[in-house]
Amino acid sequence: MMGGMGGSDGDRKGTAMLRRAGTVAALGLPYWGVSVAAAPGASALLGRWVLYRGTPDQGLALTFDDGPDPEYTPAFLDALGDRRATFFVLGERVRRWPELTRRLVNEGHEVACHGDSHRHLAAMGPRRTEVDLRRAHASIAEVTGRAPRFYRPPYGVFNLAAWTAAPRLGMRRTLWSAWAKDWRRRATPQLIAARSLAGAQPGAILLLHDADGSPGAPARTLQALPAILEGIRRRGIELVTLSDLASGEPGASHSGRSSPSSGTG
Repeated sequence: MMGGMGGSDGDRKGTAMLRRAGTVAALGLPYWGVSVAAAPGASALLGRWVLYRGTPDQGLALTFDDGPDPEYTPAFLDALGDRRATFFVLGERVRRWPELTRRLVNEGHEVACHGDSHRHLAAMGPRRTEVDLRRAHASIAEVTGRAPRFYRPPYGVFNLAAWTAAPRLGMRRTLWSAWAKDWRRRATPQLIAARSLAGAQPGAILLLHDADGSPGAPARTLQALPAILEGIRRRGIELVTLSDLASGEPGASHSGRSSPSSGTG
C-alpha cells in the first residue's frame, strides 16, 4: 500500500509508479540537464561537475549560444566593442562561416562548443552523440586554432554520452547562473535586459543568444544589449571570458589573456 492507496488498485498504481521511477532512474542521465539547469539548489549539488558560475572576484561572463549567424553575430560584435564575451557555437555553423568564427577570436572573445547541430541530446544515441561532439570540437579547433575548453549542450540537457565525452575532449561541462529566456516570442528588449541584470552579479554566467529562437528573437536581444552592458558597467563588474572566470575554480586551468590575434578560443 502506498500513499493512502488501498487494495489491488492501489497496488497496481504503486507498482506503476515504481516502474516509472525505475525508468526515470535508468534514463535519468539523458534528461537530467533540464533539472540541473532549472532546479533550485542544483548548482550546490552538482557544482563539482558542472560550471554554473565563477568566484565573485573573477568578474562576470556574458555568453551567447547558437551562432555564429551572419545576419546577427556581426552586430553583436559591434555592440560589444572591446568588451569580452564567450560564444557557444555550433560546429555546422563554424564550418559554414569560418571567417565569422575567426572574427570572434580576433576580437578577443572566447569560442566554446555548443555541439555540432542543435539537436536535443535526449533524442540522440551514444554513438551519434559522440560523433556530433567530436566533429564540433574538431571544427572549432581547426578554424580558430585552439580547441574549445567549455561545452554547453543544446537546451542545457546532457545525455550520458555527452557527459562523459566532453571532459575526455578537454571541455568543461558548463551551464549558467542566470538566463533571460530571450528566445521566447514574448521576450521584449526591456524584459531581456531586466532579467539579465537581475542575475548580473560578480561570478555570474549570463546566457543570451545571438541566433535562432522565435522570429526576430536575436534582434530583440541585440536591442537589449546596450542596456545590459551599461547596467553591468554601472555595477563596476568586469566582463571576462569563461576561461578567465573559471581560473579561480578548483580543477580549472587558466588559459591566460592572449592577444586577440593569437587565435585564443
